[in-house]
Amino acid sequence: MSDYMDSDENISHTIKGTIGKIARFDQSEISDDTLIRDELGVDSLMGIEILAKIEKYYDISINESSLLDVERVGEFVSLIESKLDKK
Repeated sequence: MSDYMDSDENISHTIKGTIGKIARFDQSEISDDTLIRDELGVDSLMGIEILAKIEKYYDISINESSLLDVERVGEFVSLIESKLDKK
């Protein structure tokens, strides 16, 4: 579990690392503009795994319906940051 007061850069790094590990991409290949489904091939099962790991790491809960509008990695990072700001 992490201290939720991580810097925005650390949050982004953690999320990109988690996505990369599950989608089997090197983190250096993932930018804020990377399309999660189209470029990384993340399907619904992978998405649930990513979400579960991030929720556990930051000790937060994310409504799965809030992910419907998330297409890019940067949007997912922003969603997590907003949840951490409310914590």
